[in-house]
Amino acid sequence: MKIIAYDNFKPGVTLDDLKPYLRDEVSNVWRLWKAGIVRENYARADVAGVIIVFELDSVEEARRYTDDFPLSKAGLLEWHFLAFDPAPLPLEYLFDATVDIAQPWDRTAA
Repeated sequence: MKIIAYDNFKPGVTLDDLKPYLRDEVSNVWRLWKAGIVRENYARADVAGVIIVFELDSVEEARRYTDDFPLSKAGLLEWHFLAFDPAPLPLEYLFDATVDIAQPWDRTAA
């Protein structure tokens, strides 16, 4: 299953608090990426932080990895998790045949 993990800095944490750990943090995520455990890694656009997409069997397993991150061990982050599987059926199967699916697909640009 895919698991989205996103972090928040704990209150009062500054960039100066993070700096001593960043090299080890990035190295750790890179190793997990090369192992196929981390599939995607993003910087958050809304607030400071990251989003990591794991490919694992459970949220508990993802939590074991995030708990082992240097910034987590230092007590600077809190993590949140969303687990999801692919939809079991093609979505088109669920649509009524009378639903308009004609081109142009994107009709937002009028």
